[in-house]
Amino acid sequence: MRRAGRLSLAMACVVTLAACSGVPTSGDVVKVSPASRARVERGVQVHPVAPQPGASPDVVLAGFLDAMASLEPGFEVARQYLTPQAASRWDPQAGVTVFDGDTRSSLPGSTAAGLQARVVGTLDEGGHYTPARGRMLRQSFTMEQVDGQWRINNPPAGLLVSQYTLLHRFTPTTVWFFARGSQTLVPERVWLARNPASPADVVQALLRGPSGWLAPTVASALPVGTKLGMPAVAVDDGVAEVPLERAVANLPEPERSRALTQIAWTLQPFAEIRRIRVVVDGQPWGSEVNLDQLPGGSGLPAASQEDPLAVIGQAVGRLDMDGVFTPLSGVLGTGAGIGRPGRIAAASQPEPGVVAVVNREGNRLVTAVPGQAKARTRLSAPGLGRPVMTATGELWVATGGDGARAIHRATRDGAAASVHIPELAGGTVRNFAVSPDQTRLALVLERQGRTELGLMRIHEQTIDGYRRLPLQVSQLELAQVVDVGWTGQEELMVLAAQHVGARASGYLVSIDGAQVDPVGPVGDSELVELMTRPQAQTAVALLRTAEGDVLRYDSPWRWRGLPRRVAALTMGS
Repeated sequence: MRRAGRLSLAMACVVTLAACSGVPTSGDVVKVSPASRARVERGVQVHPVAPQPGASPDVVLAGFLDAMASLEPGFEVARQYLTPQAASRWDPQAGVTVFDGDTRSSLPGSTAAGLQARVVGTLDEGGHYTPARGRMLRQSFTMEQVDGQWRINNPPAGLLVSQYTLLHRFTPTTVWFFARGSQTLVPERVWLARNPASPADVVQALLRGPSGWLAPTVASALPVGTKLGMPAVAVDDGVAEVPLERAVANLPEPERSRALTQIAWTLQPFAEIRRIRVVVDGQPWGSEVNLDQLPGGSGLPAASQEDPLAVIGQAVGRLDMDGVFTPLSGVLGTGAGIGRPGRIAAASQPEPGVVAVVNREGNRLVTAVPGQAKARTRLSAPGLGRPVMTATGELWVATGGDGARAIHRATRDGAAASVHIPELAGGTVRNFAVSPDQTRLALVLERQGRTELGLMRIHEQTIDGYRRLPLQVSQLELAQVVDVGWTGQEELMVLAAQHVGARASGYLVSIDGAQVDPVGPVGDSELVELMTRPQAQTAVALLRTAEGDVLRYDSPWRWRGLPRRVAALTMGS
């Protein structure tokens, strides 16, 4: 059966790349996930308007900005707004500056026009988005007369586009790499200046490799510099033929199988493609790949009917959707030897039933399984926060001290040891969550009394690459972040508010920070904890209020209350 996430694109049998550059048989591939919102989608075609005779400098600037936003192949109309010398040197592929809330100015009789706007992010040449904060774009476009008409002689480097243009005219897609030293597939979102994007566009994005930020964590089986053998991917009767240059002809197994897997997962969103054939010099390069039989499945657990765990009084137990609470057997259900349970985490695999508990005093972390008479102490330290358990059985927790040594992690059988993270020095880790593929860490960091959302890389025993993700909604930045959880491989849910003291609400956030969508709820309750469980279809998300009420996420702005008050919540990893 075809995956529900595969979206349809109306494509010709041969799809060209304009103005740009059998199932693998060895090894298991794991942790593969479909893109959450990063789909290859059909957009609205916008046709740019050429310069009109007698246009003033401000009208010329407006026309140039609109022509850039059209994403016309080659940007030939946009070049018509430039002087011949400027048109020949302008490189629209040099990157993209994304702005919001612009103001344009031009004085009567002036030979220049100005643009001032708030920069919200940038795209590099590979289409990787980096959010920006606190930076203004101030650019004066000087004009010269060419055959009696005003033309711009100092175009910007790359493109200037509005945030609306990015979200509605660019194509977000997902390319796939392998976590270094493993068979784990890791997604990265790329924004393509094409709408709709073709299979050739998407493969070319994969061949460009990962972003500089993600590169230390992942590797590609496709050698650096690999290119398409021709600027087209032919699609005939459901089979996409991907031509690669001769440089990959001698790539050995298992790298060839890994490369085929990367290409297959990258092209999977095109519903008209059912099989993939890679050719080099016109000859088959490995077996055809059937997209309905990709190894590894979704990499996320299927929709689970498992009820969340909750803490009520001294007991840890199951809380069903009717509010019925059933204490777990053994020490977890009685609290004997644990103290008052505070915050909890649970693992569904590889050891079903393992529960981690931090006591309410926040100075002791223990683990136990239902029925066990005694808990095992894993860490004693002041200021312990909510524990985290991964699908591979690792146990994580943060302390309330200096961020440089705030995070501790342990294997299934070991004691928790601190991880040195110099980039977090001077901050306090309030909450954090590990991505389903265990290559990234999302965290709420407090600095000088203010909180922010950040993202870091995980590779082996190293955690680094801190980047802040500003949360901008309708030209307002959410200045107070409370909690964070993963809802998919590429999406977070964040509990945040506009300022300190305001009521927090839920937001869905792409991991590159380009999209922030409010999902509610709205009310008078103080929301203090968020718990998520990514799943192959729809993630489970729960909120806890300061009074102990529980809200379950059904869809944007639809939250269902559970008739029970609890002290803590968790879902299995």
